[in-house]
Amino acid sequence: MVTQTLTEYIRRISVESCFELSAFTNGWTTWKARITAILGSQYNQSDILNLGDNLSDIFLSTRAGGRTQDSLSGGGYGWEGLVCWYLNLCFAGTRAVAVRKTSNLPEPLRDCISVNYGNFRSNTESDIVIMVFPNQSEFTNDRSTLNLSDSQGNVIPNVKRGNFNYKEIVNRLAELHFDDFELGVIQCKTNWNDNAQIPMLWSMIYETNTFANNSISLGRNNYSMKDLANFSYSFMTVPTNALSTYKQNSTSVNRVRNLTGGNYWGYPTSSSIASSIKEIYNNNFRNVFPTNVRRSIANILSDLNGDLDYFDIT
Repeated sequence: MVTQTLTEYIRRISVESCFELSAFTNGWTTWKARITAILGSQYNQSDILNLGDNLSDIFLSTRAGGRTQDSLSGGGYGWEGLVCWYLNLCFAGTRAVAVRKTSNLPEPLRDCISVNYGNFRSNTESDIVIMVFPNQSEFTNDRSTLNLSDSQGNVIPNVKRGNFNYKEIVNRLAELHFDDFELGVIQCKTNWNDNAQIPMLWSMIYETNTFANNSISLGRNNYSMKDLANFSYSFMTVPTNALSTYKQNSTSVNRVRNLTGGNYWGYPTSSSIASSIKEIYNNNFRNVFPTNVRRSIANILSDLNGDLDYFDIT
């Protein structure tokens, strides 16, 4: 049984938010049929992990019958939801969670990735953020056992108005343990050619230590991504263009070649072009798995009929 940690609470909210997207729900019946066909009736941990090699084909399966991707699955929003669903599936039971809505991030983490131009605050160009909670008891134990006080020493209730008091609790914990958090910002796009310059430029901004223009700055309220335990910026694409158009020296490939978090697509890895989405676990988040990725997934397979049934693949 999966321990009911803070991470698992936000994981459920995040995955359920995918099913609230019309772009996702319109495609899910077709995608689910494709997923179950790929997995088979006796699937194992490797089958789950290897969905990353098939995620683009799964997404594009809603093109059948003459219907366009835009009209049926909402293009980018559908892809974003499917990627978020897959990332959380493989992260289940760990300290890492993928969230679509930055509003679900603790305030200090939202502050640290903001870009400021004078008094104007610009949020990062992100579709998904992977948040890694510190490896400490407040984050790894059952959330009902939390005993937390605010900065004035007042007890923060675990439950407020009948619901888990997530916002207040996670904001306080992020204040106390900010330096131990990790973040992975991900931009998800269906079209690689038209969008590659966006992650390239945002990655440059996040890698810059100082700006010639003093009115440009990173972070707010004295929270800086430079103080995080780790930060990465990644690009994940379908893409909708023919794969044969992508070469090692293609402009679109070169634009995302040096992203700190890597360049990924929903197909098997193609050397010097793009990695399979499944490679992000070892590349950027290896430390969240106590042993290895496959064993971690094996430990949650039985929960897909129980605590993790909101993934809706059984």
